[in-house]
Amino acid sequence: MLNKNYTIAIIEDDLIQLENLETAMKAQGFKVNCFADRKSAESSFGNKLPDLIILDIILGSEIDGGFEIAKYLLSFEVAIPVIFLSERQSEFDIYTGHALGAVDYLPKPISLAVLVAKVKNLLRITSYVAIDVNNEQSKIKGLTLADNEFKAYWNEKPLDLTATEFEMLKQFSLTGEKGVVTYGTLQESTQGVVERNTINTHICRIRSAFKKVDSNFSLIHNEYGRGYSWQK
Repeated sequence: MLNKNYTIAIIEDDLIQLENLETAMKAQGFKVNCFADRKSAESSFGNKLPDLIILDIILGSEIDGGFEIAKYLLSFEVAIPVIFLSERQSEFDIYTGHALGAVDYLPKPISLAVLVAKVKNLLRITSYVAIDVNNEQSKIKGLTLADNEFKAYWNEKPLDLTATEFEMLKQFSLTGEKGVVTYGTLQESTQGVVERNTINTHICRIRSAFKKVDSNFSLIHNEYGRGYSWQK
């Protein structure tokens, strides 16, 4: 059962939408912190980070205010799940949201029932430790995962991953070299938070995380129509 002692931050400049979102989350038993602008939200994060953030992109006069908040969150050692809600549905905006670490990018107007389900799934992922994967258990030499911290290490160097990307990378660790991690397995590992058409974006971010600590990294390969594999 999902523990509901979570704090959700909602950042939305439309006060009516903000109230509706707050009501929906509080009805599920979550503690909710509401903000109508970027500065007040970022100021609060300096004191204590929430467990999840629901975030609009346009915040008052800041047309990319939500993106700026996502950038700011990347400076923290702890990966905070972010769900973008926006009327902006261009491929570039959706890509940018995911590239900044968002685990979902949903269109406005949003069904509150769907949003609640997404939030519950995402919190279940970030709070559930299914398998303790460590140096001895990982099937990939040099890859270490600390489940209880959602941290991954490549040759003892920390990787900059979101919680969702951590769960996806774990599937490679469990499968081992040359085995295929299917699209279905990657979706299941994130409780359906990652959809089929966004998997490649997350894989690209995982590859980039490895390249930041190992510029020659090229071990994650596409398996056409099936998924991905880890091969030298």
